[in-house]
Amino acid sequence: MDLGAVEGAETGIPSESRWSLPNGYDCLAAPPEAAGLPGEVGDVDYLQFSPRPGLEVYTFAATIRSPVTLSYEVQTGDPYLWLALNFSGQNEYHHGSSSNGGVEADSFYCAMLRDPMTSFFYPPARHRAAGLAFTPQRLRDMLQGQSPGRVFESFLAGEFDPAIIASRPTALLRSLSEQICNHPYQGVMQALFLEAKAFEMLAEILRLLNDTDPPYDRGRGRRAALAAREIFMANLADPPRIVDVARQVGLSHRRLNEVFRDVFGASPLQCLVRWRLDLAQHLLATGGMSVKQVAHQIGYAHASNFSLAFTRRFGHPPTGAPDAEAAFERTIA
Repeated sequence: MDLGAVEGAETGIPSESRWSLPNGYDCLAAPPEAAGLPGEVGDVDYLQFSPRPGLEVYTFAATIRSPVTLSYEVQTGDPYLWLALNFSGQNEYHHGSSSNGGVEADSFYCAMLRDPMTSFFYPPARHRAAGLAFTPQRLRDMLQGQSPGRVFESFLAGEFDPAIIASRPTALLRSLSEQICNHPYQGVMQALFLEAKAFEMLAEILRLLNDTDPPYDRGRGRRAALAAREIFMANLADPPRIVDVARQVGLSHRRLNEVFRDVFGASPLQCLVRWRLDLAQHLLATGGMSVKQVAHQIGYAHASNFSLAFTRRFGHPPTGAPDAEAAFERTIA
């Protein structure tokens, strides 16, 4: 593939793409007839679509067989806003002299960038992503005088430090990204469809960034989830309201649900039920308490309800299984 050949780049955000190998050999050193990525290194399908000047929509799919760096240089001289969902594969990005980090699978990225050059180091794997890029003028035109909120106001004013915010994608962002990858349209219909998806994705990002919670990465989300778990674990028999726990750890109720699903794979309520039953299994295994006493100890008013929930979780009615204590210790570790 010729990484410099992109579809419709003359009207969107013109850019130039390059590849380089760890040994220093790159597309500039290759003869013109072999400037595409070598087949033994990988296959890349990188398409850029330009519905409007200053708006770029792209899809990226690659099978990388040998480590390679792909670099993209924006040629407008303007700062740009980059929104992207990375479906699969992990890579490392380098932007300017200070913005370096990792791109994870099933992650959404919102970036405000100044430097024209961004490089991605791809290890062997299958990689797939989709995204958008806006210039400040195109974003102003799309907003039609509406305020985008504090984060993007600084971008429009040109008074921002380059930043790349990572988060778990919402269901809507996943759906929009898949639609960008799999649309059936060509020509005018393609341009209209992709511009509509750009508006929808921008609206969802503005909703997320202007929520009561500040932008956060997965590290901050994990710390908040672990802090919330400690609060719940200290009060399993009479747990506080989820909205109150969210407030204690500095998140909204909705955001706490998101970080719990990211870290624990379930909502706070589902986790609370699971942790209470794990404690019940531990108490039964250590002996000295009846099923009814354990049920009351963890906050169940009726032993029959406790027995039903216990059976659903462990596949058998409440009994002191010999490995229960070890299971409980693994849960709270």
